[in-house]
Parts: sequence; C-alpha cells; structure tokens
Amino acid sequence: MTVDPMAKPSFEAFYRANVKRIYAFVYFRIGGRKAMAEDLVQDIFLKAFEAFDRYDPDRGESAWIYTIARNHVINSMAKERPGVDIEDVLDSTAVSEDGRERMALNDDERHLVEAIDLLSKDDAQLVRMKYLEGWSFEDLGQVVGKSPGALRVQASRAVKKLKRFMKKPL
Repeated sequence: MTVDPMAKPSFEAFYRANVKRIYAFVYFRIGGRKAMAEDLVQDIFLKAFEAFDRYDPDRGESAWIYTIARNHVINSMAKERPGVDIEDVLDSTAVSEDGRERMALNDDERHLVEAIDLLSKDDAQLVRMKYLEGWSFEDLGQVVGKSPGALRVQASRAVKKLKRFMKKPL
C-alpha cells in the first residue's frame, strides 16, 4: 500500500499526540506483551489513517482513537490462541544482563496489575487510562460520558483503594 504523505498532513501530528497512550492502553490490555502491543498499535494507526477523512476533531481525538483501539484489541484477543511470543522470551529477565533489577520491576508491575484488578471494573479502567496511559480528565470525560470533576473524585477514591490493596500481600 502506498500512502501519499501529503494526503492527510495533520495525521502525523495526530499520531504523535496519541501513540504513547494508545501503546500503553494496548500494552496493559494484552498483559504486557511488547511485540504484540507494537503490532496492534501499528494496525490501529493504519486503520485510523485509512479512516482519517471521517475524523472530526471537534468530537475529541481521544474518544475516536480509543474506540478504534478498543475494538481492535477486542477483535485481536478473540482470535488469539494461547502461546508464547518468542520476542517476549528473548526480552525476558533470564536473558537480561541485569536480571535481578528487571525481575524486581516485573514483580512490582505484576503486583500493581493484580491490585488494579481488585478494583471495580470502572475504577480499574479509570486508573489504567489516567495514570498508566496518561489521559487527561477532560479526554476521559468524553470517552466515558462523565464530567472531569466527577472523574477526579472517582480517581481519588480509586487510588486510595489501590494504595490499601498494594499494602496487602496479594
């Protein structure tokens, strides 16, 4: 597929503004599989590029790209069979030069993910999107249909619960 770089001049800015948080969104939804997350993000932005003529910036870029990402992850996970990605094995702590440090980080990440999973579905989604993926409360409000103020209160309460969960052994 050849893409005319001048066809959609604002797509590059759109991509740069959203790629990190969409990657984080995908990465945490698929269990931290780096290679798979990279492939899915590439597919997501290809879909976004192909549909960019229908993109309406007044309706919020976050809601639009998030919807594409969410649907793509759901479809991909439905097709996936259990298995191990060879790149994940190559990136594992067993191969790492500094395996103990990475193992400790992986334990902390695992503990955090397990604690987030103890939250209600809405609170877990809010914590992931706000604190792990970097969404603003304004963009989150557009996606979930709540005011930024209500989301701030909900996030504060969810973080307090999360802190309690993190103190307990899981």
